Amino acid sequence: MADDQGCVEEQGLGDSANEDSVDAKPDRSSFVPFLFSMKKKNVSMQSIKTTRDRVPTYQYNMNFEKLGKCIIINNKNFDKVTGMGVRNGTDKDAEALFKCFRSLGFDVIVYNDCSCAKMQDLLKKASEEDHTNAACFACILLSHGEENLIYGKDGVTPIKDLTAHFRGDRCKTLLEKPKLFFIQACRGTELDDGIQADSGPINDTDANPRYKIPVEADFLFA
Repeated sequence: MADDQGCVEEQGLGDSANEDSVDAKPDRSSFVPFLFSMKKKNVSMQSIKTTRDRVPTYQYNMNFEKLGKCIIINNKNFDKVTGMGVRNGTDKDAEALFKCFRSLGFDVIVYNDCSCAKMQDLLKKASEEDHTNAACFACILLSHGEENLIYGKDGVTPIKDLTAHFRGDRCKTLLEKPKLFFIQACRGTELDDGIQADSGPINDTDANPRYKIPVEADFLFA
């Protein structure tokens, strides 16, 4: 499949799950007594919930018209010059991820065997889209990788160059929204200068300060 034509593949259900066999039935003998012990100790779900409510947490506002876009880049085949072999099994991973993120409510698009330039172009264009009505953005890269680098079918590209398109100073419609990146490569960390989160008068005082958030805030790498 030619990658630079931007081929999109919607993954379908396979029969691989039916081929697996169960070696042994799960042992739930210790789980049943545990439930009864919970009852004897009068541990209720309400008390657990109350305990959790005491822990201060920050929650993103997910009350948007749509959840957001999810881009899956699935690189299986590589040019000989890279020295990388075929990633057998990656199609099943891409299929499972497609189903998972679609079930969560994402608009999922899968691209196969992309060059470095194609990956850059795809993510740059995605960052330039209007995400005002979206709660977040997700990107999944399935490929060979090294520390701070990930392989396109024709070579390597820095992971930071791919994710940088979604920095707060470049992709304003995703500012203060989760940007989720699932990448098969090690990643480095750097400090940044930050970007002003909201507007304010030029002559600010201590009583009316503006605040900054890091331009790479709200990123999740996994």
